Amino acid sequence: MRRSLSVLLLLALLGYPAIVLGSHAAFAQSGYASMLLVAQSPWIDGAGGLALDLRVSGDTTGALIDLQLHKAVDRRGFAAFADGTLSPTLGPAVRLPLADHLNAAGVVSIDLPAGPGTAMATAPGGIYPLVVSLVSADGTVLDSLHTPLIHLRTGQSTPLRVSFNLYITGPPPVQPDGTLRLDDRTVRDLRALADAVTDHPTVPVDVRLPPATVTGLARSDEIAHARLLTDLTRAVGGPLRLLSAPFVTSDAESWRQADRADIHSDLLDHGDLELTDLLGSAPDRLTSILDPTAGPATLDLLNRLGSQTFVVSADHLIPRPSATDGSTTGPVRLLGEDGTSFPALIADPELTGHLTDSQGSVSAVQHLLADLALLAWMGPTDGRAAVFTMPEGATLDSLLLDLLLGVLDTAGFIRPVSLTELSDQVPRAGADAYELWPDAATAMARRAADRSLAESTVAAYSALLGGPHPAAAELGDLLEITAAAELDADAMTPYLTAVYTAVSELFGAFPTPEGQNVRLTSRRADVPFTIHNELGMPAHVLLVLQSDGRLDFPEGSVLPVTLQPGTNRISIPVEARTSGDARLQITVRSPDANQLLQLQSTQLVVRTTSLSGVGVLLFVGALLVLAIWWFRASRLRSDQPGETP
Repeated sequence: MRRSLSVLLLLALLGYPAIVLGSHAAFAQSGYASMLLVAQSPWIDGAGGLALDLRVSGDTTGALIDLQLHKAVDRRGFAAFADGTLSPTLGPAVRLPLADHLNAAGVVSIDLPAGPGTAMATAPGGIYPLVVSLVSADGTVLDSLHTPLIHLRTGQSTPLRVSFNLYITGPPPVQPDGTLRLDDRTVRDLRALADAVTDHPTVPVDVRLPPATVTGLARSDEIAHARLLTDLTRAVGGPLRLLSAPFVTSDAESWRQADRADIHSDLLDHGDLELTDLLGSAPDRLTSILDPTAGPATLDLLNRLGSQTFVVSADHLIPRPSATDGSTTGPVRLLGEDGTSFPALIADPELTGHLTDSQGSVSAVQHLLADLALLAWMGPTDGRAAVFTMPEGATLDSLLLDLLLGVLDTAGFIRPVSLTELSDQVPRAGADAYELWPDAATAMARRAADRSLAESTVAAYSALLGGPHPAAAELGDLLEITAAAELDADAMTPYLTAVYTAVSELFGAFPTPEGQNVRLTSRRADVPFTIHNELGMPAHVLLVLQSDGRLDFPEGSVLPVTLQPGTNRISIPVEARTSGDARLQITVRSPDANQLLQLQSTQLVVRTTSLSGVGVLLFVGALLVLAIWWFRASRLRSDQPGETP
């Protein structure tokens, strides 16, 4: 009676982490007992029955297992069942001695016939709540759990298309000092994903990966990280479909409100480039999954960045589609800020909610599967599709993913498809129009201002090095990480400090010798200026010239210069207006548009001993007047009698 799939589930679950047993140790010590669902036949067909595997712990001497079936429910009743409200009972409870079904592995295995005329009186095409109770010998209920039974329809029509997508995020691995420290949780999530899609290669899964973490895997020296990157690359070539994701976690609406939508755009471009290079497949940007903060203006922004179809949670639509009438499975149109409508698919939050079931992975998958069955049996499936995702911030449990992809692959009433396939079939007109009801976006004004100053600093540093350079690229990486949503102001500060510290090292790298005063013997001449470059690489700088008004600069007051490593002797053309001492201020600045970085400033005394052109004319004129006066005076004295000339 036990289906082969339930056997596979049991084999997987018998290796369930020891934490499950450890979590129940307290019950054993205190005289209580507990129960956990570790495997269940996913459905009942015409010739099948119910198979359950329960792990019990604690004091179970003389304990019994009660199984109480309840009447079939529709989707509204199923939602109430998930919240703890049960439909009327269906027949008497089945009571079994626990000891009769306990195996050597400590697992209670139960096989019961199901269908009309049996103790589990289910009928085809029904979803039945089942309450399983652990009862002591004196009748006290020690623990209980509930799970849905799915009795398949006969002659199932076209299956419901189902799309499952994931968004894996995590803090960036690059630390302020440039070292790598990959987040353990993010790496575990990626490993769980790679293993699950490898084991179920026919189930398409759409995923937004964290490009910064993938880059970290590629740079890591650990063998486990290299293997994970290899497995992800293979999966991307098969069932894994990449969606565009920013290099670090970023909210488009938050940056738009800070008037820095360019930051989100740059992060998307960088993320796509990294994933394409490292995984060998370009992410799809045509389909975009909206964040909870997305509003009409966000649609316009993402559309400009390349998105044509959107996926939105029903919780963020006005009016909200009903989860009980199947309206969450149809395509809709979303209204942008200027009234433009965009095609969209609805992500059903009811489906997503099942994946956080506190009763464990098996219960979570069983509830999800039952809800999908209700959607598939609600009516014609043409034009309808169910879209769901893992809850935001939830850790990807490897067991849950394996079970989930397994049932998606084998359930005949659903057909797993990719978002790309669904998006291609979304009608561009005729669907109902909805407005977005966004959550409040995180204020980014302060972060944007701090980042803008750092951006200018890195731009100046890059210009000084002559454009793209590994040293500038490292600072650009640190700057990009400051946009990560996982970083608060305190965590962001060390990255900015690292940027400013690296740039500040330039300020002592261009010393100038003292006593560079010079003497000019002509009106126009070159002032020799000596400066050292201690960077070990060429530096592109600007010499900004200023005087006290006694010097002019024939070639301009700003001279672009390339300083080679070591000592550099530079000739500065000047023109003296008058003789005497003039002061020349030489400031070395970065060559960016704002000349942001002042690297050195020194003052020279320029002493001019030659006369200017006007001075020479006055001197010659004075000599000429003196000569004429002397000649005339000599003639007058020679013409007077009695005087000897």
